[in-house]
Amino acid sequence: MKRTTFSLLLVLCLTLAIPWERAGAEIVHMGISTIGLYELPTEIAKRKGFYKEEGLEVRKVAIRTGLHVAALLAGELDYSTVTGIILSATLQGMPFRTVMGWFDRPLHILIARPNIKKITDLKGKRIAVSSIGSIPHVMVKETLAQNGMNPDRDVIVLAVGGSSDRLAALAAGTVDATPLDVAYIQRTEKLGFTNLLYLGDVVNLRLGGFAVTTDKMQRNPGQILRVVRATLKGVRFLKNNQPETSAIMRDYLKISGDYVDRIYQFALRSLNEDGLVAKSSLDNEIRLAKEQFRIKEDIPEAKVADWRFIKEISSRR
Repeated sequence: MKRTTFSLLLVLCLTLAIPWERAGAEIVHMGISTIGLYELPTEIAKRKGFYKEEGLEVRKVAIRTGLHVAALLAGELDYSTVTGIILSATLQGMPFRTVMGWFDRPLHILIARPNIKKITDLKGKRIAVSSIGSIPHVMVKETLAQNGMNPDRDVIVLAVGGSSDRLAALAAGTVDATPLDVAYIQRTEKLGFTNLLYLGDVVNLRLGGFAVTTDKMQRNPGQILRVVRATLKGVRFLKNNQPETSAIMRDYLKISGDYVDRIYQFALRSLNEDGLVAKSSLDNEIRLAKEQFRIKEDIPEAKVADWRFIKEISSRR
């Protein structure tokens, strides 16, 4: 797709940009699929000035999951936090690498309409995911398989978009269930939907992190190092500063009351403060993606991830 097309897309999309932070700051476009807990470390890093300290002005851009691959290739995004769809593309020969992670388990709850009370009630139902091959899609397939169902035959999977789009589809009755970021539980419970399952307890998959093109790794490794270093500060701030993190969550995620502490605890359960991805989690993601795309050959970790920036930061501590 032409670069001009993506320029127009990014203008039309929800752009979570902050004003010019200081003269000479380097602008970085960071892609998210929707506001959610999965990308909270980046919001903390923005609000605490960690990117600014690195001479960066980070502009977050919310676009549909399926567009992240092409937007990275077109240079309209510098970083994508939607790492699942990027890994799937990498296994199919696209030039991407994951350079950082922060959650080793998914922060999603499988939500269903009130008449659905258990996983097996989903047989024959419509389940919304962000896009085919995305982490929400893989989570659904793995969960159904663990409960004795065939995810390719027993349900109808629809690519709908980010969590906000999927919640809207659920509320409209066009789908019957969907995995949603736990930040949405306050809204889903008020709407009377069923919380079927916390997927982080049953699915071993990472969530959140940064993916970049291999071309960017060659052209601008210094910027990647600064982005990763600032975000890592955000990750560690999340772990060590609950009161201020909770205040950010209230404002950014629009949650209140005891939901703030509940959601914060979900984050702590999955957080990897080293900026890496647990090997078991990444291996499982590769295995599931290989099954989906019928890939036979072995896929070494180095084909999908490059930890050089995290290792350099760790060596300087």
